Amino acid sequence: MSKVKDLEHAQHSIEQFTFMLPNLHLLQGIEEALAVPEPVGDPAAVRARAQDYAKAAVSFAKATTDLSGVATNQLPAVWTGSVAEHATQAVHAMSAETTTSKDTLAEAAKLLDAWANDLQWAKSTDAQGRQQLHDAGELARHDPAGFDQGARAAALAGVGVRLAAARRAESCGTSTASRLNQLASKARAARAGNGSIDPLAAVVLATEKNPGAGEDGDYILTPNQLDRANQVLGVMTGSDQAAFRALLSGAKSPEESAYLWKALAAGHSVADIQRFDAQIHPHGDDPTWLAQHLVPATSTEDTQRESSDNIDVTYQGQQVNIDGYGVYSQRNVSDCVAASTVIAQAKLDPLLMFQLTTGGTPDVPGADSPQNFEQRLQETYLGEYKDGQRVDGNKQVYPKVDAGLGAKAQTYLADKDLGRATGADYEHVDLENDEDRRKALTRIEKSVDEGLPVPITVRNEDSGHQMMIIGRDGDRLQIYNPWGFTSWVTEEQFVNSQLGGLTPGEHPLNKSTALELPK
Repeated sequence: MSKVKDLEHAQHSIEQFTFMLPNLHLLQGIEEALAVPEPVGDPAAVRARAQDYAKAAVSFAKATTDLSGVATNQLPAVWTGSVAEHATQAVHAMSAETTTSKDTLAEAAKLLDAWANDLQWAKSTDAQGRQQLHDAGELARHDPAGFDQGARAAALAGVGVRLAAARRAESCGTSTASRLNQLASKARAARAGNGSIDPLAAVVLATEKNPGAGEDGDYILTPNQLDRANQVLGVMTGSDQAAFRALLSGAKSPEESAYLWKALAAGHSVADIQRFDAQIHPHGDDPTWLAQHLVPATSTEDTQRESSDNIDVTYQGQQVNIDGYGVYSQRNVSDCVAASTVIAQAKLDPLLMFQLTTGGTPDVPGADSPQNFEQRLQETYLGEYKDGQRVDGNKQVYPKVDAGLGAKAQTYLADKDLGRATGADYEHVDLENDEDRRKALTRIEKSVDEGLPVPITVRNEDSGHQMMIIGRDGDRLQIYNPWGFTSWVTEEQFVNSQLGGLTPGEHPLNKSTALELPK
């Protein structure tokens, strides 16, 4: 049990009394409350570490300024053509990496400083509560067989003070650890450089982002993909390594290189990646084209939106409706599990998204039109839906049967599609109450920080629906709904079954009842 639970139990013991030896029972409750350890930690040591991080952030700020100057106007004049272009890309990447390091260290310093203050308050307050309990015990010991209302009131006050301190310490410790874990996931260049790639190339790859333009403007490679690509490259045969490195060296831009790495991380062979690159290479120096055809625009950086503010997913920078449905929508078919899984996989696998957007013929006029994209998407949704129905044991499948998918099929599709693209094994986890949901948060946070999507089932009294947790910012979770939009919700909304804003209508689905979690 946690200290909070132990103190709540002691508080309950103190609140209860009998007319037989009440002070003796009160003393037992006081001893139970005093047996709970004080908040752990050294505020001075935490504050000292915060100061170290703040000093390091200042050093990185100076390096960022220096590198920015070099990148913009201080490269040697004799460097021209591709030499200057590659040098500029490298210096810009180093500048971006030092900026990230500066911001990360500064944020960590603030978090640790706030934690030190909370911990100091908790320890000081806890000491006050302990003293109140000791004083209450002294009063009760004067007459163990009697009943001292003053002693009981003092004991309740003391345990109440200790509870407030324990709750603050537990809450600030948990939230600080969560935020620091998220900051740690930003150490991207080190992960890319842990394998057989040179450090400078690792920095360039790790810092590449999509250009936005209505698409997902986040990093092209997730932390998990940086690790996975390096691992795959490290065990390749010499000929495959040489072939893949030739693709990288021939890329027209860092973005093109990053998508090749993304394809490698998604589990594709070098031969498949060669065919893929042959098709995207003519557009390799057009980052916007690459983003619009190789990644679904499921993300938004607008983390301050409330859960009732659903952000429509765009295609090629435009909000597209076909027959009254958004281009990504599952339409009126009960294939939400398949639809959410397909889009989450497409976000991880550029070859899949490329086939969906172009049909493998990117330069055929109209091949990447919204109508053709939507048709391929619906066909893929339905193919996965039927596959899941068979796994669930249905002898007849869509369109004869359209009743959604069960837990067995949900796990199967997560393993088959998301597992292939990430290397993770997924397991079904039921969420029966708020405590289950709170316990699951740590695993959810770890997964999405690494770039591993987490399928989530929500329900009301009559029906259920699967969506996908695809990211987080502090205590907010980003959730993609296969109705064709993305939303941000707080973790407390997730825990307390307040997710109705994600499924607007007469009968919103408030309660999260299950997850498919990476093991």
